[in-house]
Amino acid sequence: MRSPADSPGGGPGAPTRPGTDRERAAAASIRRRHRLRIGLERTAHLAALALIALLIGHALYAQRARPSLRAEGLEVGEALARWSTSVNPRRIHAVIDSVPAPSVRDWLAALPGAGTEAGWDGETPAPSALSVEPVADPRKPSRVWVATSPGARVQLSDELGAVDSASVDGHGAVFVLPRLEGPIQATLDGQELTTNALRDSVSIKSALVVGMAGWEGKFIAAALEEHGWEVDARFAVAPSGDVEQGPAQIRLDTARYSFVVAMDSVIRRYADRLPRYVSQGGGLIVLGEASSVPGMEALLPARWGIPTRPVDFRPETADDPRRSFALGDLYNLKRGAIALEMRDDDVAVAGWRVGDGRVIQVGYLDTWRWRMAGLDEDAVEDHRLWWAALASGVAHAPRFDRAVAGEVEPTPRATLIETIGTPAPAELELASILDDPRLLPLLFGAAVGLLFLGWMSRRLRGAG
Repeated sequence: MRSPADSPGGGPGAPTRPGTDRERAAAASIRRRHRLRIGLERTAHLAALALIALLIGHALYAQRARPSLRAEGLEVGEALARWSTSVNPRRIHAVIDSVPAPSVRDWLAALPGAGTEAGWDGETPAPSALSVEPVADPRKPSRVWVATSPGARVQLSDELGAVDSASVDGHGAVFVLPRLEGPIQATLDGQELTTNALRDSVSIKSALVVGMAGWEGKFIAAALEEHGWEVDARFAVAPSGDVEQGPAQIRLDTARYSFVVAMDSVIRRYADRLPRYVSQGGGLIVLGEASSVPGMEALLPARWGIPTRPVDFRPETADDPRRSFALGDLYNLKRGAIALEMRDDDVAVAGWRVGDGRVIQVGYLDTWRWRMAGLDEDAVEDHRLWWAALASGVAHAPRFDRAVAGEVEPTPRATLIETIGTPAPAELELASILDDPRLLPLLFGAAVGLLFLGWMSRRLRGAG
């Protein structure tokens, strides 16, 4: 029987087996991985605890901190009540999909005064405006100005209903309408603008017509009187006599006359008084040969050319009866003068300001032909309205205030920007990264993930 010393491998002092070094290296590698794994587990655990502590701290901070809040569309009105009572935000942002009511706009504008920063953005309608003003006219019409984007369809109405409509070719439209009642409303492709009834009215005086007795003076005076103007006239029939209408003594000032019509050389009687009258605000309409009277040059916007011969009525002039008039074209327009009417390439009517007054110079001769020859279907009315428009363009008509009930907003978008500032980017500016509500769920998920990773690692290595 063999002793232990005789067995293969020997006894206690026998040499080590060849595979033992390899096993020790493997064991050492396992121990290193084990220590690394434990380190990662502890790191994940500590990171999870840090995130949980951060979330708890943020929750406690949020109980005392003033948040940044946001509201959109119809929620803005309700949110304003909360922001001003139960919540005191540090910063608010309103997303507006239409021009808000003045009360909402003013509420937003008041928040910065209470310590809350306010911003806004959104798709509001295109810039637009509505204005109404009185016209210097005995029939007391109103001129309504509408500014909007090209191509818009404008419909005007007052408190009695619709009054007019039109499509906008440029960036606005002008309407001259009969007497309007109450506030004026304009509907522009779904957007509604409202302006007050007329805040003021105008005071008009008489008109003075001066010239040789004849068809021209007779029908100019008739057109103005038929439109409602009170007319004084001086028609020369001979060196020693005039046909007079009105007071025997002419006192040329704005307290008596809103404008003067000078038809021909007879106006030289008043040429020395006209500059002062016009510079104080009086209106002046100068026709044809009156442009050649010495002393008138300084008042006129242009020089008067050699008149063409009048043409007889022809069918092709029916759409534009004034083409049948004799015309001395107006040329060399002075600086500040504008062409009010053209005939082909020639200026037929021009206007400009002199001091506080306005002057219109007419190159046409014998405008009475329009009315007498029946140059269109309603020649009498059209002749009357043309002269009424010239009169309204120059008439001295001081304004006086009228009582208006209530206030409306004729330029809502412009007033919105002026009141609460220009639109800001849609993204709300955050005071800190933790104010972003999208970050908190990510932090919570990361904390849970780290805890789960540590737990799984412990389970897999058998540590419980």
